[in-house]
Amino acid sequence: MKSKSLVLACALTAAAFSFSAFSQESTVCADPLKKICTETQAQRAQRDIYINKLKSEIAAEASKASGPRIEEMKKNISKFHFIKRAIQSYKIRNQEIMRAAKKRVVGIETVVTDPANVNLLKSYMKRGISESRFDNTTKIVMSGIIDQIIVGNFGDFLERTGMEDNILAQLLNNACGSDGMVANAFATTLGNDKYVLICPGFLITMSQEPDMRERFNSILLAISHEMGHHLDNSKLGNELYKPFMGCLADNYVDKFNKTDDDKKFCKKNEKDPAACNMKVVTSHAGELIADAWGMKALNIHARSQNYSFAETDALLVSSWANLCGTGDEGIHPSGDFRIGTSLRTNPDIVDYLACGNAGVSNKPACTFEGAVSI
Repeated sequence: MKSKSLVLACALTAAAFSFSAFSQESTVCADPLKKICTETQAQRAQRDIYINKLKSEIAAEASKASGPRIEEMKKNISKFHFIKRAIQSYKIRNQEIMRAAKKRVVGIETVVTDPANVNLLKSYMKRGISESRFDNTTKIVMSGIIDQIIVGNFGDFLERTGMEDNILAQLLNNACGSDGMVANAFATTLGNDKYVLICPGFLITMSQEPDMRERFNSILLAISHEMGHHLDNSKLGNELYKPFMGCLADNYVDKFNKTDDDKKFCKKNEKDPAACNMKVVTSHAGELIADAWGMKALNIHARSQNYSFAETDALLVSSWANLCGTGDEGIHPSGDFRIGTSLRTNPDIVDYLACGNAGVSNKPACTFEGAVSI
């Protein structure tokens, strides 16, 4: 089989859940970490219990149903082709997980893969591109990329894509987990095709609110973030995002952990701290750029729906609560930074909610255009 190139972008781990009915004691403007994380702690714990119970039921049913199918498959594939067997076993389990999940979660895929919703998300992304200050040529390229993105179920992707087994195995290990139950959506490129793919675990943890607006809101940031990965510095180059990355290096590099590669680089270039800072920022840039594109889409959605301050506040809580308590492994910035700094200082959000600069440091916000005073 002809080898195809595969690029897997770091994903925004998704555990979408609706917090719209929860405490209104504070606001995202006043204290984003308190509003999004502290005040939702009990509800998130309750959510996790429910989701884990649901996943256990689905996994048990899927395992029982997939067992005979896997044994039948093994009759047709030699035991010496162990990678091919493993891939086929994964495909079968993935199919049974989706069957079991659909019995328990009505409309599990409708919101995520519905063409109307996908086109709406793409329109938000393209509007964000249009409103940016990138030059017209760059805007055309970016909009063309968004048009090309396929948003789909990971199981369907496995069936219709002709990947070599070793590449597919790598993709599986980094994306949905060995059982398909990791709550994740991710961006990947296969050859010239660009995808945002949805793991079964993501669909299960989606907001279970019967209201379709609530369901759409629960996946808005995650999917637009993944679309943003197709526009990030790994795809379009560091030079395009130099003002954004320079702002981060000048003002917030102390908030980021170093990868082992960063540590080696910085030790080798200890007389050039600016180069070290930019190396550390570059390691985190893909996630922060995708976050920024996601926030543009979220802001455009709130504006187009004429959301009130309270509705926008609830949308932000629902969208960002999954990042509470997450750490920085050298690529994904900590949840505290992404919520307490990136979100709180984002000019689009600050402007829409009329947040002002109360409670924030005197450091600037970092935008694609560079540093901006709050």
